[in-house]
Amino acid sequence: MAFNPKSEYTIVPKEFGIKDFFDYQEDFVTRPPYQRKVVWSKKKKQALMDSLFRRYYVPKLVLREIRLSETSTLNEVIDGQQRITAVQDFFAGKYPLPKSLEDLDSSLPGKFYNDLDSHVRKFINKSLKYQADIIKDIEEPQNVSHQIIATEIFWRLQQGESLNYMEVAHAQLSSLTRNFIVKYADDQGFDYENYTPIDFNGSKHKFFELLSVDNNRMKHLQFMARFLMIEQGGGYADLSDRKIEDFINQNKVPDGIGNLSFEETKEAKVVLSTLNTFYEIFKSDPMLDENSGIKELSVEYFIISVYILIRHLNRFYVIDESAQENIRNFVYQFHERWKNYDEALDTDLMSFSNHRQQGERELEVRDIIIRQAFFDYLLKANLSILAKDTKRHFSEAERITIFRRDKGYCQQCLREGKPDHEARVSWSKYQADHVVPHAKGGETTIDNGELLCAYHNQSKGARI
Repeated sequence: MAFNPKSEYTIVPKEFGIKDFFDYQEDFVTRPPYQRKVVWSKKKKQALMDSLFRRYYVPKLVLREIRLSETSTLNEVIDGQQRITAVQDFFAGKYPLPKSLEDLDSSLPGKFYNDLDSHVRKFINKSLKYQADIIKDIEEPQNVSHQIIATEIFWRLQQGESLNYMEVAHAQLSSLTRNFIVKYADDQGFDYENYTPIDFNGSKHKFFELLSVDNNRMKHLQFMARFLMIEQGGGYADLSDRKIEDFINQNKVPDGIGNLSFEETKEAKVVLSTLNTFYEIFKSDPMLDENSGIKELSVEYFIISVYILIRHLNRFYVIDESAQENIRNFVYQFHERWKNYDEALDTDLMSFSNHRQQGERELEVRDIIIRQAFFDYLLKANLSILAKDTKRHFSEAERITIFRRDKGYCQQCLREGKPDHEARVSWSKYQADHVVPHAKGGETTIDNGELLCAYHNQSKGARI
């Protein structure tokens, strides 16, 4: 008996005139929910037109038949989105024929479709074709297994393409974190009920309007993924590209397609709250308009550092209008200092810059530096920020100074003779306490404070 597993779908070859994609655009879903938006340049589109005119080989399109009802179908473009939109744009008059066609006919270069002689338009309309493979039998748009197969086909076809890791993650439709990220960070949406792409995403968070970072290669989605990972890690996390892919893949579930339930998680709510505060702080910047973000918010590791600072302040302090102004002015001042620091004189900013990678330790180092700089800024300017928990004995600035003075080591662990690697306390888990207890007259000063690990602070019974 021959080994012959049953195919999950059938393939039917078909030929399309390229003008069909313009005349019947409503029949083609050029951007399925698992694909990125079009990124081809005019030069690349013109090169395709050159190939079509010369009858050079153009790879087959891969289309999936989608059945909306008993009497209507659509063609979903699994592979060939850019080839289709390139010819649609040509017929729409968005770019002219390339100079490279001059050897075929000197009248062709620079001509838009509507400017061409009728015999050339007839040649284009009747002679220029795309070959396609139509995938059938996985046609139900709400069928999870059908969507997964289509996504898997897309992914396998893109193995030789220059997709970045975020674009790969974007194709994981059944991931709950992917769906949350796409809803709040993508430029476009998708209507699953009518199975059609939406060119505008009204749910995109206004925070992204602040950034002087475009979203051409899903950079905004990358930021949102990293913010979620920071929250999941309790403040710091390894934000490397591979970890983002893992984060998306680990949250895939059988009923994940179109599922937005991740919004109800604590991590999602805290991230949205932090982004709301971030936006409120900077929304009045006069530099902002529909085409421009804030120039100080253009470098990824600087933006992430400011986000972590605001995340902390949002958790523990009252962010009223006065606090918003102080935070905003500090960020501008810190950015100016960062861009112009003297390596010989400003070792903090040198360390900040040298720890620009997105590892967990690098985030912690940058956070310590920017947080201390913020409270130093308040102190020097005779400003203050109201803590939500007024029972804190040591101020934030004092806690930072104590941590850095004690170099991140639990002082009681060192007194007990423990090695450095056991005495080491991360910034996120460190606790400050009085050397001479407050109940015995000890003052709440830096000189009377020390760094303790959670175990020794709780043992002492004086946790703050």
